Amino acid sequence: MEDERAIALAEKLDLMLVSKSSAPSAWHLLVERDALVLCRENGDRFSLSADEIERRLDGFSQSGLAKACQVATKPTVLDGLSGWGTDGLSLAIAGCTVVCCEMNPLVLALSKARMLAMGMNVTMVNDDVSNIIATQGKHFDVIYLDEMFPDHPKGALPSKAMQVLSELATTCDIEGVFEQALKVVKSRVVVKRRRLQPPLSIAPSWSIQSKTVRFDVYTRNNH
Repeated sequence: MEDERAIALAEKLDLMLVSKSSAPSAWHLLVERDALVLCRENGDRFSLSADEIERRLDGFSQSGLAKACQVATKPTVLDGLSGWGTDGLSLAIAGCTVVCCEMNPLVLALSKARMLAMGMNVTMVNDDVSNIIATQGKHFDVIYLDEMFPDHPKGALPSKAMQVLSELATTCDIEGVFEQALKVVKSRVVVKRRRLQPPLSIAPSWSIQSKTVRFDVYTRNNH
């Protein structure tokens, strides 16, 4: 029965299922019961749950992310550097139509597995964000860019989720992607930064700050 569940999950995620003995020493996906787990030979393990998303739903409409993306208008949003998909799924639950784009197939598969477990239907694409913007960018009201933050200046370790993501995620030319997005997006580009991190090369139309992060909003009318 467990093998049947593993096969069914692999089919839903469009993944090839192989025996555990064939697993590489580097990060790889393991099916355990109905869940997907990231593992590697040294014993490291990482999984996603709905808890983080459920915690942020209380009062989410008043959060910096919700205000920056103007969720009250139920926009179409491209989460262009979606990572684990937490922001994208939160926006979708708030009523936005969301497409999540992630380059690393392991990261995308794990975030998609969580999405399915939550009973949601969010489009998740394994591609370079530049390709999505070039072919579909003009269809989105909002393009949201959450680049991997640089090392913390005080040397504090990031969360386990961010540590694993930093090992797997592919870096991008954030300035180039941003400029490409601003040319085609219907309404605005939202860029997530550390609170004290300088903005991109163009000054934002306005910003929303919280204790640790800042959302820079670039509206097409002002640029």
